[in-house]
Amino acid sequence: MAPTLPAFTLPQAVAETFIIGLFYGLYLVTACYANRWLFFAEGWKLRKNIHWFMAVTTNLLAAMLLVSTALVLRDPIDQSTFVEKGHTPEEYVAPDWDTTVKCIIANLIALVADIVLVYRLWVVYGRKLGVVYFPAFLWVSGIVCTVLQGYLQAKHIHDPNFDPYQWASVNMNVGPGIALIPFWGSTVILNAYSTGLLIWRIRQASKKGENVTVVKQLRHLLRILMESGVLYLAISIAHFFVWFGQDNFAIHVIGGLNSIVMTIAFNLILIRTAQNRAEGEEIKYDGVGMSAMHFKSKPMMISAEYQNSLDTEPTVYPSSSHHNV
Repeated sequence: MAPTLPAFTLPQAVAETFIIGLFYGLYLVTACYANRWLFFAEGWKLRKNIHWFMAVTTNLLAAMLLVSTALVLRDPIDQSTFVEKGHTPEEYVAPDWDTTVKCIIANLIALVADIVLVYRLWVVYGRKLGVVYFPAFLWVSGIVCTVLQGYLQAKHIHDPNFDPYQWASVNMNVGPGIALIPFWGSTVILNAYSTGLLIWRIRQASKKGENVTVVKQLRHLLRILMESGVLYLAISIAHFFVWFGQDNFAIHVIGGLNSIVMTIAFNLILIRTAQNRAEGEEIKYDGVGMSAMHFKSKPMMISAEYQNSLDTEPTVYPSSSHHNV
């Protein structure tokens, strides 16, 4: 039978609200900066070519996170109202639909961020499908786990004694652990695998580069990926392992922070790459932008589209502007 977690008390709900509110404020700062660079160039001039894929993705994540955070911050208000009616805080139980919506949104945020990462991996490896088969399998597995999670929670609303909630040996209170644990496990593996391959590819490319400007740009990309990747992986791993514990407060706080930290890491990539462009460090060769950088290994090429996938404005270069580094 699934373990029963200790009650989530009102003081814990207030503490969770403070922590989530603080981090959501940090997220809003990064979201504003990201949109500033998505739609405006240096000097607040509207971009002629807006990277609409990244703009839509960034603001889709913002919309989902807003709904999720609003539901998290709503809990202590409902709990306080419940206590004012003469009940004890320990008797309060959040509505089933509330938990269902929060879990699904958290999964969708991770899936959106993960598919962008898989896309970047595909681009930097010259659009070879072989390199993305494994992360794509993990991503599809995440979708399956999300559907299973939604089914389990919907079924549990109508039948509290639904079988999986009786035989499961992991936490099923905050969300169905038998679906969420494999979901977050697949997310951790996908990010570790994809980020690791990206870092290795760019590092190898920087070693082969002879042009100082190109090498500098690649090393800057490397730092961006490493820092944001560590941030993303840290919260994903924490969220994965917290499900094995019996601390209700930790599960609520880490669960609330998970999506926020993920989207902060996502925005930081956009911000830092755009700032780098504004500082005049965009890759150039004899004054001409490169649509691809070719390296002499088998074959070592990083497409300029990868820079665009990180950046805020798509850059279109003539096909003839290819140079060896």
